Amino acid sequence: MGFYKEKLVELPKKGYAIVVTDIHGNLKDYNKYLSIWEKCNEKNVHFILTGDFIHAFGEKKDESIKILESVKHNFEKYENFHALLGNHEWSTISRVSVYKGSINQSLNFESHLKERFKENWKIKLEEYQNFFKTLPVAVKTDNKVFISHGGPPKNIKSLDEIVHIADNGYIENTMLYQLLWNREDDFTNRELKEFLRAVGCSAMIVGHTPVDGIKMVGKEQVILSSSYTLGKKSYIILDLEKKIRDANDLLKMEKKLHWYN
Repeated sequence: MGFYKEKLVELPKKGYAIVVTDIHGNLKDYNKYLSIWEKCNEKNVHFILTGDFIHAFGEKKDESIKILESVKHNFEKYENFHALLGNHEWSTISRVSVYKGSINQSLNFESHLKERFKENWKIKLEEYQNFFKTLPVAVKTDNKVFISHGGPPKNIKSLDEIVHIADNGYIENTMLYQLLWNREDDFTNRELKEFLRAVGCSAMIVGHTPVDGIKMVGKEQVILSSSYTLGKKSYIILDLEKKIRDANDLLKMEKKLHWYN
């Protein structure tokens, strides 16, 4: 079981965490990862979805609504299922459009809602917005791993700032924006180290940026691509009882998804 502090989930030194990033409307991949977790059938095996489970890119079928309904159900039912806020979920709350390949993903999502729910689409949109506001933004493990959609944000002085990161709302919130949107070119290695020191961690797992399965940033951060990727599809089975000195230890816990679309 994880302990929730406002917008932070803290995991104890027990069991494992399956970390999956950026599903982006790919129901086949989502179901595959979910089945890996379900087969464990153990409360000390956590499932962590690091945001951006909605909005499909390219020509593939967008199953965002089916995924969202499943995520909402599992998040509300199981104490060891943790869905984090991503920048695409944030866009639904803030009504700030996000684009990919010149396509407005936010408007696309609303079109899917209209098609699925007809005249009740606005009621469903509000339901999803309220659900997204309940999501945490990060996980911190007892063995000092920080997990979030993107980031790190700059000038963080303590973990308490993450706990209360949404106290000032979701719009015009620089700290939250950076946690959801920052990529490796948006911060220096020194800023990454300062952030981890401030939150009491040794390494960090993020999604957000598509890579070929997994990529190291310095010795402190791992970028993970589980579905929307430049090649391989990877996830991490994090041993919550193992000492993590830096991101090199996380590389050893990478697993590959055994099919590609």
